[in-house]
Amino acid sequence: MIKLPQLSIGDIKLKNSLMLAPMAGITDLPLRELAVEGGAGLVYTEMVSATALVYGDKKTLKLLATSEKEPVVAAQIFGTQPQIMSECAKRIQDLGYKIIDINLGCPAKKIAKVGAGAKLLASPKSVENLLSAVVKSVSVPVTAKIRIGLIKGQNVAPEIVEIAQNCGVKMLAVHARAAEQGHSGLPDFEAFEKAAENAKIPIVANGGIIDILTAEKFLKIPKCSGLMIGRGAIGDYDLFKRIEYFFDKQELLPQTSIQTRLKWFRRHAVSSSLYYGEEKGLVVLRKIAPYYIKGLPNACSLRNRINTLTTLKEFDEIFFNINKI
Repeated sequence: MIKLPQLSIGDIKLKNSLMLAPMAGITDLPLRELAVEGGAGLVYTEMVSATALVYGDKKTLKLLATSEKEPVVAAQIFGTQPQIMSECAKRIQDLGYKIIDINLGCPAKKIAKVGAGAKLLASPKSVENLLSAVVKSVSVPVTAKIRIGLIKGQNVAPEIVEIAQNCGVKMLAVHARAAEQGHSGLPDFEAFEKAAENAKIPIVANGGIIDILTAEKFLKIPKCSGLMIGRGAIGDYDLFKRIEYFFDKQELLPQTSIQTRLKWFRRHAVSSSLYYGEEKGLVVLRKIAPYYIKGLPNACSLRNRINTLTTLKEFDEIFFNINKI
């Protein structure tokens, strides 16, 4: 019988080993609060530029706002210069963060262009220098998130795992797809297994986890220490509770209904409007609206209407009609 592993990161014991993955432009404060309510044991900020934070960018600082509804939140940072990353980590620790995560997995072209994110995997020595510098600069646990490689069929994860644990990193999340795959295609379970088999630190699975079946495939792998869920949880925050309940009780909870998803959407719209201001709060939601309205009749035209909204009143006029479905 498969059980959800217990997980501690350094001296921080999580309520469960289910995490909301850091997602640029998505995992802001309003969304993270919903994920915590849905059962996530750990949530992450959006990816934060170390350089921007060190040079005092106010927009970057806002990405690091937290709330009392988040019992444990990790800050994810990216960059290429050990000194800048170290200074950034110290500033984030001073803000009260208990976990700092290093991005070694972002496949975005603008991140790769500056040599950051997954691009760093091409230079294990650069990874070592970066991780070592950050770990030495702070007293809180440092973690990292990686890809299995840059191109399909490549698996540098075992080497990076060894480097990370030797540097003092306390946990590693492995996205079981290559960077060139982005978020498409099946995860490479064999590559993940090889990444974890000799690990002395917790190795958490990431990539393509959308339901209990995909969760189970990872949890069957020896030394899988937990699950990090990204896009599969957007608009379906109860996915965390369903997974935890199934592996605890061996019973299925009901799937999230369209009605429930729309209620999450409305709550997200209100929270986002309060956080950013009404108009910007609704603009921010445009990126993830498709996750909320998928499966609805005329979802494409509905999305087009949502993309023009600037007030909660306009949102509610649409919401009132679609909530009758």
